[in-house]
Amino acid sequence: MSAVEPVLRTLQILEALNRHAPATLGEIAQATRLPKPTVSRLLLTLEDGGYVVRLPRRAGYDLRERTLRLSAGFRYSDAVVEAARPFLSALTAELKWPVGLATLDRDAMRVRFSTGRESPFAIDENYVNRRVPLLLSALGRAYIAFCAADERDKILELLRESSRETDRMAHDPRAVSRLIQSVRRMGFASAVEYPEAPAHGVAVPVLSANGAIAAITLRYLGRKLPDRDAAQRYLAPLQRTAQAIAASVADQKS
Repeated sequence: MSAVEPVLRTLQILEALNRHAPATLGEIAQATRLPKPTVSRLLLTLEDGGYVVRLPRRAGYDLRERTLRLSAGFRYSDAVVEAARPFLSALTAELKWPVGLATLDRDAMRVRFSTGRESPFAIDENYVNRRVPLLLSALGRAYIAFCAADERDKILELLRESSRETDRMAHDPRAVSRLIQSVRRMGFASAVEYPEAPAHGVAVPVLSANGAIAAITLRYLGRKLPDRDAAQRYLAPLQRTAQAIAASVADQKS
């Protein structure tokens, strides 16, 4: 047995309890496919460490509050990124163009993941971790058009306090309303076009029951693909991918 195997088995037990707690020794062994003696030994270690509690009357085991410390640095947006990775990679393998995912970062969208290195088209090596404007970028427009109404109001309030040129539209409620209605009607968003910018993008939201939780974009070279063709050609695969990501996130939460 390698030195890390007991650690991995312990994590399996914590994951099983996280999904179905309380659980008996037999239920945990079945869920993890580990021998009962192994599960019993590791549960005792977790109990001694304050991560697990043994319930009275043979009711099984449950997690203790200390396990929350293990996820203290993990954000919900991290879970979205992890769920999205395989689907975005598969989309780039299918369409060749790079795709990226962004989540809300207070008054902008922050690019959290990109398949740029997996694409044969070199568009932007420094795309990940970039903050892009909410009202001018495809990612931002897709998010703000489909997020919950109360969240949108708070975002727009922040943008109205901004002195950035990219947020100026927030001071024009009619323009914002037209933008949101247009994006919602079409089901996707595109960026404000800059003739000097080689990369263009089309984006769709990743939706939960309460609204957008992220947005994904497919980026392409305008000189190789006219904008009028991009949405028609790639909207369906983008929406399919967004739905798969949303379903995966929902499964993780259940």
